[in-house]
Amino acid sequence: MSTVNINSSINNNIIANNSNNLKNDSNALDLQKNFLSLLMAQIKNQDPTDPIKNTELTSQLAQINTATGIEKLNNTVGKFSNKINQSQNIQVSSLIGHHVMIPSSQIVHTKGVETKFGIELISDANIVNIKITDNTGKIIHVKETKNLKSGIYGFIWDGKNLDKKDMKTEKYNVVVTAKNNNREVPVQILSEALVNSIITSSSSDPIIDLGVMGTITLSKIRKILK
Repeated sequence: MSTVNINSSINNNIIANNSNNLKNDSNALDLQKNFLSLLMAQIKNQDPTDPIKNTELTSQLAQINTATGIEKLNNTVGKFSNKINQSQNIQVSSLIGHHVMIPSSQIVHTKGVETKFGIELISDANIVNIKITDNTGKIIHVKETKNLKSGIYGFIWDGKNLDKKDMKTEKYNVVVTAKNNNREVPVQILSEALVNSIITSSSSDPIIDLGVMGTITLSKIRKILK
């Protein structure tokens, strides 16, 4: 950006030089041309008995330089933001075909196949009780674990009920209670899901298509499984 000494006189050469130094952006250039045209008309039609002062000209030039600088900065930030979005979209696309953990109290079980799920503890818990129920509320699996620190934990259900019989393919519910010295500990239930496709956007959080588990935004994925 050109600088102008407010103690020196301003002539047409300074104005021309300022115009030649600011040609990087079409909008900024149009703004300068319009300003310079108005400025030249103002100089030509000034009152000889009360000419325009150098300080007034420098003030106007400072304003146009500031406006041009802001325009350039906005364009630079916009280009940088687009680069970040493009890089993010490439990284997000690599999730297709991978399994992820998402917040959900339901798990999708396939008969004869082990089913993964998880929990996220907000704080430490000395006892965690996990129950899996069918759509009628009947308990078909129970698990208890102790002394867990805050964080994300994964579990595997073999797909069998309390009688060791294989459960059919469908959705099941997970119920979890966690305590630390008889004090309730907040816990988030996580379900495994397969990433089928991704809808990316430059202005919003990418949407992840998880098939039968529906859709979710990228920011809500809690863990990517290998």
